[in-house]
Amino acid sequence: MKQVVLLAGLLLLFSCNMTQVKDEPQEQPALQVPVAYAEGFTIADHGSFKLIRLSDAWKGEKTNYQYVLYKDQAPTGYDDAIKIRVPVTSIACMSLTHIALIEALGKENTIVAASGCNYSNSGKIKALVQSGKITEVGSENALNYELLAQSKPDVVMMFGINEASLKYVNKLKTMGMTTIMNAEYMEPHPLGKAEWIKFVAAFFDESEKADSIFSVVEKEYLSLVELTQNINNKPLVFVGMPWNGNWYVAGGKSFQAQLFQDAGARYLWDDNEERSSVVKSMELVYDKAYDAEFWLNQNSYGSIEAVVGYDEKFKHFRSVKTGRLYNNNKRMNEFEGNDYWESGTINPHLILKDMIEIFHPELLDHELYYYQQLQ
Repeated sequence: MKQVVLLAGLLLLFSCNMTQVKDEPQEQPALQVPVAYAEGFTIADHGSFKLIRLSDAWKGEKTNYQYVLYKDQAPTGYDDAIKIRVPVTSIACMSLTHIALIEALGKENTIVAASGCNYSNSGKIKALVQSGKITEVGSENALNYELLAQSKPDVVMMFGINEASLKYVNKLKTMGMTTIMNAEYMEPHPLGKAEWIKFVAAFFDESEKADSIFSVVEKEYLSLVELTQNINNKPLVFVGMPWNGNWYVAGGKSFQAQLFQDAGARYLWDDNEERSSVVKSMELVYDKAYDAEFWLNQNSYGSIEAVVGYDEKFKHFRSVKTGRLYNNNKRMNEFEGNDYWESGTINPHLILKDMIEIFHPELLDHELYYYQQLQ
């Protein structure tokens, strides 16, 4: 009899525990959102919320930024994360690249404040600034905190260059503002930079739209890469202009170096392992670039005469003698705002088209969009 009572008690206890477990809300297993090229962020979809992790906000930065995006109720835990209700309805942007990604999503009307508005080449953004819907708030070193606060953005999307950037990030936090770090510029692949549209879209609850946009860009880019895969004649190209006695060139693992490779060219510094810019002496560049077939990205220079005017030695370069100088400033406004660095973020396929047209014009029938040949 005792055994029967004991067995009944155990069954009752087990039944209660099962009911208790069943009634408790269970967090869904996280699904990793596909991110194929971008290295700076991950998105985990937990069903009722998304967890975004961002690493390497700038070179050498080891802080892991986390954002919990929720619609109805913020999840418990995740004490180190910034919790944001989505979709956000207003945003301040500290970079034109952020604006380009937001505009690609059709969310430009949510921008209430921005930095460097005069440098934008977007007609929509200019119209919003002129109508007073977007307020210019200055740059990092001269940020107008009062105007930014008056704009009342749900979030402020910003970027960092070094530890000094934390000064104004922390200042905004003390003002009660929610900040989001965006490190798109750190990506070593052009498609990686464009894929940050998935990061931006998550804050607007527009992930499906971002996937669709990126899929089109990726497909177009990869189809262009196929055109150059079997090319044997790969011309040598170098970039840049001297500045303060030195020559800053794109690193051998940078997105620009990747573009040259995908366009069927050989980059002068392709053996370099840096992702960011690299300082070279003018003498070294003179020696190595002397016989290169192409010279690209001469800052804001608009003619061969102006380039040679900087240094008469340039007239002996092979690229100058043959007139193969191309600059990415075709779409530059009166304030020297260059659309290559704005809309080019989400249009790497158009940049690649330009480069293939420059290096291998026989492969495409394409009118240069971001680039122009210097005369």
